[in-house]
Amino acid sequence: MKKILAVTAGVVLTIVLSGVIFLAYLGMFSTLEPVERVMGPYTFVYEEFAGPYRDTGPVFDKVNAALEKEGIQPPRGLGIYYDDPAKVPADKLRSKCGSIIEGENLKKFEKVKEKFKVIVIEKSRGVVVEFPIKNALSYMIGPMKCYPFMAKYIQEKGYKLKGNAYELYDIPGAKTLYVFPLAD
Repeated sequence: MKKILAVTAGVVLTIVLSGVIFLAYLGMFSTLEPVERVMGPYTFVYEEFAGPYRDTGPVFDKVNAALEKEGIQPPRGLGIYYDDPAKVPADKLRSKCGSIIEGENLKKFEKVKEKFKVIVIEKSRGVVVEFPIKNALSYMIGPMKCYPFMAKYIQEKGYKLKGNAYELYDIPGAKTLYVFPLAD
């Protein structure tokens, strides 16, 4: 009986430690460093979406597939999430999901831009925090960790926001930038 308990305890401990190590790898316990800097401007190609934020992946894929069909391969995505999931029912959450067009892609995009929904996110000063992209779970853990941290930071500093926060997905850099534009 003691041997069974010891083995069971060992297995449970191994599972718990593995989970903690995995969460640490994903950045769950990392220290966030807010930085104030100028962001933008960005040419943002998007699709609108209403529903749970966890279901936005196919919307990003749709935008990227349409751009790739035109010979444009943007390396960075962007999402604007308008509603607080703690206050708005999941099926009513609003977002814009898509890609940033920049560099050489801008020339190609000029020829086909009428096929897409496009806005320009103007250059602005903001508070930015980075979170690593390790795998698909990073897109769930990042907001859970970053939004409360940033809300507290902005409140402590007495800052006022200008427009909506957005998430910039820097795929080559393997990180998400959580950007909170500040009022002047």
